[in-house]
Amino acid sequence: MRAGLVFLSAGAGAAPSRREPTTVPGFVLTTASAFGTLAATRCLGDHGVPVVVLDASRFAPAMWSRHVARSEAFPPGRPIDRFVDALVAYGTAHPGNVLYATSDDLAWTFAERADALRPHYRLYTPPFSCIAGILDKRALYDKAGEIGVSTPRTWFPSSDRDLEEVNKSARFPLIVKPRTQVSFTSTRKGICVSSAGELRTGYSDFARDDVHEPSFSAKHRDTAGVLVQELHAERPIYSVSGFCDPARNLFVARSSHKLLQWPRQAGVGIAFEDAPLDDGVVRGVRRLCEAIGYFGVFEVEFAVAPDGPMLIDFNPRFFGQMGFDVARGLPSAYLVYLAATGAFAELAQVVDLARDWRPTAPMLFEHGSMIAWSRAAERLAGRRPPALPGRSKGTARPIVVDAARSGGDRIPGVVDYLQRTFNALSHPAASFRAASRGYW
Repeated sequence: MRAGLVFLSAGAGAAPSRREPTTVPGFVLTTASAFGTLAATRCLGDHGVPVVVLDASRFAPAMWSRHVARSEAFPPGRPIDRFVDALVAYGTAHPGNVLYATSDDLAWTFAERADALRPHYRLYTPPFSCIAGILDKRALYDKAGEIGVSTPRTWFPSSDRDLEEVNKSARFPLIVKPRTQVSFTSTRKGICVSSAGELRTGYSDFARDDVHEPSFSAKHRDTAGVLVQELHAERPIYSVSGFCDPARNLFVARSSHKLLQWPRQAGVGIAFEDAPLDDGVVRGVRRLCEAIGYFGVFEVEFAVAPDGPMLIDFNPRFFGQMGFDVARGLPSAYLVYLAATGAFAELAQVVDLARDWRPTAPMLFEHGSMIAWSRAAERLAGRRPPALPGRSKGTARPIVVDAARSGGDRIPGVVDYLQRTFNALSHPAASFRAASRGYW
């Protein structure tokens, strides 16, 4: 066992006796398999913040970062009640650490249960009404429309008659996806359909097979639904990410184009390139944050249609390619730490420095092991993989930031590669389907 790595028994919710908080508050991170968590771990460690990682898996990449001061086995994130109980117990034993969301489930839960968590942690969490209004796409799109931010044509059918109305008025192709990812039991982002018949079948299959946790569905029946949206996939998705604190007039952002995703039609981004900030889009994101009352780290995605960018998603938490922002001079996790610990003067200074940052060369962000495995799967499925981004002859050599690999922190990259290899070999049929049709 690696020195400094502590694993508790499966009943990790029962923490040791109460201790006094350390002089320097630490930062508690969960979801150690997420690359936003790994990026936060490295960012915080580089700034001298003690990092605690709590996760059910011993082999999640962030668990093995050299920046981790303490790692403990923990109950999985579902069922959420047991997970929150374990967090409260850990916070009771180790009070005063910062806690921040690393997934949609946790953004929702930390806001909903802030009263139970706040006595034990330093939270930097917006009110539940704000988070619910972001993670429910119907509420998000309604608010975006009120302040003049465009969204694609979207329907929220609840019956066969509603679906037929979509077929009559929609322009294909369409994407069928969950109204919220909170407590969603499937890994699928959505399915793409190109005809009325495909929509009927695809919607029925998706609504039947891709569901939310029963406890969530019972409490939020409308939110745990399915939406249908016109798909604009001719141009790469444009992403604006950063940090905002409207109360202190702080806002800083970066932008990127999503060049590759896996699966190709509806999946997780695995390659991005640095992109110029679109002033109009950035102003819209800032207005949206202010109108909703949001503060913290964000990523907002836009489909680029002939009429201009259209908002499709808002992530109010640490996100997968956050390491790209860190590499571009925006230490997102450290900004949360400064805000949560009340270091507002330093927070303003670091935000100013981030605003002044400029790239010195083209920059790419890649999940190298996922790119390698997805290209292999496509070749086996008889498809020709797309050209790797940023590799054209005659172009300037880009700076490439990898999601997992880092010269100064090597073990997480090795763990990630082994994990991807194991997953691909354990579920070959799923990989083949994704390569063949473009979604899970």
